[in-house]
Amino acid sequence: MQDQTTRAHDILAIFLVSIAHASSHFYHLVIPSLFPWILPHFNLNYLQGGTLVSTFFVTSALGQSATGFLVDKIGPRLSMYLGLICLASSAFVLGLADNVPMLFAASILAGLGNSVFHPADYSLMNYNISQRYLGHAFAWHNITGNIGWAICPFFMVLMAENVGWREAAFAASSVALIVLGFQLFFRDVFSIDQSSKKFVSEEKDSGGAFSFLAVPSVWMCFFFFFFTSGAFGVLQSFSQSIFRNAYGLNLAGASAALTAYLIGAGAGALVGGFIAGQSRFSSNRVVAVCIAFSALMAVVLASEILVGYWAVVLMFLMGAGTGVAAPSRDIMIRSATVAKLGQRSFGRVYGFTYCGMDVGQSLSPLVFGPLLDKGMFSLVLFGVAALQTAAIFTALQVSDGEKKADVPSGA
Repeated sequence: MQDQTTRAHDILAIFLVSIAHASSHFYHLVIPSLFPWILPHFNLNYLQGGTLVSTFFVTSALGQSATGFLVDKIGPRLSMYLGLICLASSAFVLGLADNVPMLFAASILAGLGNSVFHPADYSLMNYNISQRYLGHAFAWHNITGNIGWAICPFFMVLMAENVGWREAAFAASSVALIVLGFQLFFRDVFSIDQSSKKFVSEEKDSGGAFSFLAVPSVWMCFFFFFFTSGAFGVLQSFSQSIFRNAYGLNLAGASAALTAYLIGAGAGALVGGFIAGQSRFSSNRVVAVCIAFSALMAVVLASEILVGYWAVVLMFLMGAGTGVAAPSRDIMIRSATVAKLGQRSFGRVYGFTYCGMDVGQSLSPLVFGPLLDKGMFSLVLFGVAALQTAAIFTALQVSDGEKKADVPSGA
């Protein structure tokens, strides 16, 4: 009976964290999805519209490290509530916008809201989900993020076409409020955080507030995210142009290549959840092998050995490699944190390391865009492989100690 109670608790906790993560990814694309209406309304070009997107990512990158400290200070549950309120407010301000500064205000609010979720989500999972389900929790966390990306454009475009772009923005605001309602109703599920007496009594001294910056494994995790997200940023931003020009695919086929990558990543994460829960597998080695496979797929793509719609197959396989690696990647960060700093540092470590993701995605289009302007499409794919290869070496440098230490369950 105790096992059934613990299992039910863990499943509900995974669901709550996952829908929160899906909502944060949903708001990544609220503004870009409305570009066909917003840009002409405010007489903006695509470069100016892109600045709104960059503002979101820069705010999120800067905020993510700071909110990691907030999570460790006030607890991940309250931090998540604040993040959801910021996301709802961002869409509401967008709906009210009658000038460009209000558009930037909406983008900044969305970036601030987004910055909370990685440190808060991973802290909640590490504190409240038992070890045997932790790999599955990390897997579903990744999958639902992709679901949030997938749902937003359809939702926003459908609403904008039928009732107007302002009304679509107001409707988007309700998404975070609905998720917040779920979190408040089931708030007792997350019963363990920094304020828990059990947690505090078992916590070791983690040193000063910035002691995590002296741990080499933390920096390796940061650069791992920097390299892997830089590679994904290239595919996310330019895959249509790459596969239309290098592989001769039409727009639908080129779009299918990126969709195949995301589907592969989701399917791979399900498999990776089982692998991450196996004691015989070292998390950093699993990550290294899977990313090496993805890098190999990128090399095959860049070499154009297989042409035409083989690009879709290869992109699926590349995504599957990154997906299988994802849960073990998050276990890897947990290991580096607990072994050196203790559980009290979860928020700041996850916040700082995931900041590398925003930085990588912000910079990669600037680096590889000029190569595309010169028609070097295959070279850009080799660049993706190079970034993934660099990530392999960072993963292998992360200490894999303390992987098996359990955390208290809120059941």
